[in-house]
Amino acid sequence: MSSCPKFSVVIPAYNEEKTLSECIVCARKQSGNFDYEIIVVDNNSTDRTVEIARGLGVIVVEEKRQGVGWARRAGTAAVTGDLILHLDADTHLPPDYLQQVCARFASDPQLVCIGGQMIYYDAPRWLNVLRFFVHYSLGFFTRVVSWGKIGPMGNNMTFKKSVYDKTSGFNPNLKFGEDAEICRQMSKYGKIRLDMKLKCFVSARRYKINRHLAVYFMNFLLMCIGRSPIKNELPHPDELVK
Repeated sequence: MSSCPKFSVVIPAYNEEKTLSECIVCARKQSGNFDYEIIVVDNNSTDRTVEIARGLGVIVVEEKRQGVGWARRAGTAAVTGDLILHLDADTHLPPDYLQQVCARFASDPQLVCIGGQMIYYDAPRWLNVLRFFVHYSLGFFTRVVSWGKIGPMGNNMTFKKSVYDKTSGFNPNLKFGEDAEICRQMSKYGKIRLDMKLKCFVSARRYKINRHLAVYFMNFLLMCIGRSPIKNELPHPDELVK
């Protein structure tokens, strides 16, 4: 048995029948002998999301109040683990992800939340090259402007349950930036770290170059300085191409 505390993997999902299965499969293909649970939070899906989750034998929590803030809050309330890993339903974890996260928490007792660099698995090479420069630049910008209080994103962020319990929890009113807001709360109790050597793979569907990306970017800038998002809701990722 691994010496690492138990992981609880929380995956909010709203109409994610196209991506959820592979997300869960990757979460289960972790090297090392970890004690973990996987919780899918169904946020009023009308497709086969719940059927897929139950068919794969994971825990399903239903949250009828719409929004990712409500979904992350509900999923976190249901965990039994000591380290809580939040993913998006289109995240693909590499096989050594939990091992790397465990090692980082073990080596730094002051660490309370960590996230890694995202790499697109469904984008052309040029977009991943662009992503590399943008991600490093924005990562540095975020750390400086927020004084190290934010950084990890909801597509891969792990935090200590003992620290989360000291906060007011995920803000249920946020449909954007709920990840940054909870990091800011937890920063009162220790280090928040965005580690570019820790990598995960995500879909590029949220990052199409269009008017929605401009809103996403403005929201990001506002959250960096502790303000509310200019638009507290974006379309479902599959609709962002429009």
